[in-house]
Amino acid sequence: MEVKVEYLEVEGGKSLKGSVEISGSKNAAFPILSACLLIEGKCHIKNIPEILDVKKFINQLKKIGVNVLIGAHEVEIDATSGFKPEILPEEKENIRGTQTLLGAFVGRERKASIAGLGGCNIGSRPIDQHEKGLRELGVEIIWNRGILKAQVKNKLKGNKIFLDKPSVGATENLILASVVAEGETVIENAAREPEVKDLINFLNKAGAQISINGTGSTIFIKGVKKLRPVDYTIIPDRIEASTYLILAGITKGNIKVKNVIPQHLEAVIMKLKEIGLDITIKENEITGAYRGRLYGTNIVTLPYPGFPTDVQSQILALLTTAYGPSVIQENIFENRFRIVNDLIKMGANIRVEDKTAFVVGVDELKPSIVTAPDLRGGMALLLATLSAKGISKLIDPFHIDRGYENYIEKIRLVGGKVERKSD
Repeated sequence: MEVKVEYLEVEGGKSLKGSVEISGSKNAAFPILSACLLIEGKCHIKNIPEILDVKKFINQLKKIGVNVLIGAHEVEIDATSGFKPEILPEEKENIRGTQTLLGAFVGRERKASIAGLGGCNIGSRPIDQHEKGLRELGVEIIWNRGILKAQVKNKLKGNKIFLDKPSVGATENLILASVVAEGETVIENAAREPEVKDLINFLNKAGAQISINGTGSTIFIKGVKKLRPVDYTIIPDRIEASTYLILAGITKGNIKVKNVIPQHLEAVIMKLKEIGLDITIKENEITGAYRGRLYGTNIVTLPYPGFPTDVQSQILALLTTAYGPSVIQENIFENRFRIVNDLIKMGANIRVEDKTAFVVGVDELKPSIVTAPDLRGGMALLLATLSAKGISKLIDPFHIDRGYENYIEKIRLVGGKVERKSD
């Protein structure tokens, strides 16, 4: 049987102008939906992004026996009757968000069995910090043929945990497990991402006792016996907002992103200003406007509040047409430069050495046939094709579907010409 290849046909070279409504945060949705498993009763979660990864995650919850009612940008989760705390290889959805089920399974059922973790192929994503922290809470962990098996030995008991690096996933899993553990847990060198804070806000609303020190790097958790069901609205997606601001720059346009929390984008905003994009902030809106020449800069990806790795690919695409040299150092994942060959095909001047990309800006990119290698890289290539005058083809857009809600419609709303096709 002939397999059809899906692609986006993009007519680029137009200055894009208008407004984009930002969706709920993909990276906040997973841990908060996982946290609902700790609660007996109906949790009503709003501002859910309607993206492929979240749909798969909700499907995973249904498979293990959780009752889920789905509405427009909202879900009702009811885990009152319990669930099966295991995800078998043949049942797992290939999404990274599955990792936060580990902490929820251990917290609610005191055991877990989870097949290998999914997501983008952007390099090694070890979960050694998850394992280390859970062991400190009294959890025994073994691996058997790619399946992680966790079991509370005697009791789930609070402890002092120091993370070797501020891992977002490890921080979230340890919060989920320790919030219903006996005694107090302290997590030092914790991740400070807004999505972690959103999880904490949700749990505290449900009756948890979690506090954070002044810098946000130490989290104090007093275990409670029971959490109560709540209604909660997820924060906006800072990565999506950053992406559309970059779209304004790369297409020499003017785009306003609405329903955002500007403080969550501070590192990105500072760099966009440095590059020469005019940025205007007004309460929950940010406007990015091209005012002439853009200039090269240096970028180093770091844990929050540093520059986010999830925006690195998009800003790399932008810098290909900025005046002068740029240097981008990727410190989080080792395979974040997989779009470079396609950008070079489009006329970009890029050289990669280990974890660093050296870019010299060119006047313009040329249309080409490119292939999305992963979620953020795929969107970066879409931005590049929207800047290149002429018709381009972007193969495998399903990667972008995983993390950007209605992106084709949103791009069309600001004047972009993108059409999904297959042949």
